[in-house]
Amino acid sequence: MDEFQPYLEGIEAEFEEMRDLLISWCDINSGSHHPEGLSHMLETLKTDFSRLPGEMEEIALTPTPGRGLRLVCRPAAPLQVFLNGHMDTVYDSGHAFQKCRMIDQNILYGPGVADMKGGLLVMLKALEIFERTSFAHNLGWEVYIGPDEEIGSPGSAPFLQEAARRHHLGLVFESSLRDGALIRMRKGAGTFTATIKGRSAHVGRDFSLGRNAVAALCQFVSEVDALNGDIPGAIFNVGEISGGGPANIVPEHAAAQFNIRIDRTEDIETINARIADLVAKFNQREGFELQWSGQFNRTPKELTPQIEQLFGFYKDCADDLGMSIHWRDSGGCSDGNNLAGAGLPNLDTLGVRGGDIHSDKEHAYLDSLPERIRLTALFLMKLASGKITLPESLFPS
Repeated sequence: MDEFQPYLEGIEAEFEEMRDLLISWCDINSGSHHPEGLSHMLETLKTDFSRLPGEMEEIALTPTPGRGLRLVCRPAAPLQVFLNGHMDTVYDSGHAFQKCRMIDQNILYGPGVADMKGGLLVMLKALEIFERTSFAHNLGWEVYIGPDEEIGSPGSAPFLQEAARRHHLGLVFESSLRDGALIRMRKGAGTFTATIKGRSAHVGRDFSLGRNAVAALCQFVSEVDALNGDIPGAIFNVGEISGGGPANIVPEHAAAQFNIRIDRTEDIETINARIADLVAKFNQREGFELQWSGQFNRTPKELTPQIEQLFGFYKDCADDLGMSIHWRDSGGCSDGNNLAGAGLPNLDTLGVRGGDIHSDKEHAYLDSLPERIRLTALFLMKLASGKITLPESLFPS
C-alpha cells in the first residue's frame, strides 16, 4: 500500500472543481430521446476526457438518437480493462427536473448526479490518477460512454458485445447504493406488447355481434399477472394500456405494454412457452386475434466464480483504504448485464453513493467522490503492478 499512497493523496483539494464539473454536466439535459442534448453532452465529455491519453472517437449507433464516445489507451498491453458508463438520463427536455441544487455541503440534487454522471466523474478522475503512475504501461484500457443505456442500450448493445471479447474484465460506473453497497446480481429484462383485435359494433343495435377488445385485453392482462409467483424471481408487470373510443361503440383494438424480469437466463424459454400457451388459448376465442411481440433485451447478470473473485480483489482494496464494502442483488438492469451476457466478468455500481434515481429527488453524496475515485484508482494500480494476479479463467484463449 505504501507505494500507492502518494498517488492517492490530494484528491480532497480538487473537491470544489469536481463538484462544479459534475453540476455543469448535470445541468445539460441529455435525456435518452433528446438528440440536441445528447450532442451537447457528447461534445462536453470529449473536451473533459481529452485530459486522458489515448485515441478518442465517436461511435455511430443504430437505432438511437445519440452517438457513443470511445477512448482507447494501450490496446496492445497484456492486460485489458473495459470501463463503461452512459451519458443519457431519464429526464427529457420537457421534464420539470432540469437543474442541480445543493441541499447542504454534501448532498447534491440533480438529474443524473447519481445515474450516472457522478460515475463518469469517478471514472475520469481515477484514470487521471492511474495515468500518473510509473506502471500504467502494463495495463491497457478502453472507455465507452453510451447515449442509450436508460432505454436498454439498443444501439450500444452490439458494440458492448464486441468490446467484451477484447477485454479481461469490465468496470461499470453506475451509482452504488446509499450505504455504499455494490450490486452483485441483476435481473434480466424484456419489453413486450400484446395487441388484440376484436370486432367493432354499435352498442345499442348490434352489441352481441361485437367483440370487445378492451374487455378481452383486461382478461389477458389478468392471466399474465397471475404468472407472478409461478416462476421464482420472475416479475410480470403491465404498464401502458391503450384502446377503445366512444362508449357507444364496441372497441375493436386494444394494446398493453409489459415488462418482464427474470433471475436466470434459463427462465427465458420457460416464460416464452407459458406466454405462448396463453396466447394460443386466447386465440381460440371466436372473433378475436391476439398478437404478442417483443424480446428479452438484457439477460440476467448472474453471479459467477470470476465475478466473485473480482469482488474479492476490490474488497481488499477497500480494506486497504479503511472502507467497508459489501454487495446486494437488484432487480434493475445496466450495461453490466450486456457485458456479462457476452462473457465479460464485470464489477458494477462503482460510481458515487446516491439515491432516488429516476425521480425528481435524485441525489448524490459528494463525499463519496474522493472515496470511490481512490478505490477505483487503487484497483487499477494493483492490477497494473501485479499486486493483483488474475486467474487464468479471466484470460481468453
